[in-house]
Amino acid sequence: MRAHGVPHPNPDKRGDFNLTPTQERRMRAVGRDVREAAEKACFHHLRGLNLQPLSRQARARAAKVLSELGRCIRRHGHEVGKPVVKNLSRGRAFFGFDSGGADPSYTRDAHACEKQVDLAARISKIIEEDRALKPGDL
Repeated sequence: MRAHGVPHPNPDKRGDFNLTPTQERRMRAVGRDVREAAEKACFHHLRGLNLQPLSRQARARAAKVLSELGRCIRRHGHEVGKPVVKNLSRGRAFFGFDSGGADPSYTRDAHACEKQVDLAARISKIIEEDRALKPGDL
């Protein structure tokens, strides 16, 4: 990804990565066309990873975590919509809200709430447990 102009972090020993807010900003600063071209050029390197979509149960568990995040964000005076968890292409998933976040202080407060509810670790655990299941376990 970096060779194609995207400042993507190295994965951990399991092949996972979590973006810090600074890393997210750096990646978003790169144009969408460049990011998509880099992803297309590099995707073949992910063959050894489990890229199955998240199960209905995992999406429901993640939505509960996002509900906690939403309550925290609302306590900071921001409005957010309903939690949204959906599978995307190439084994990715989206975790967020269907609306909100227009206020400039939203990002700061949302990141503080993400830390407070331990969002990254909890979502990572849900994904890890879900992908450890065999299709017959669902």
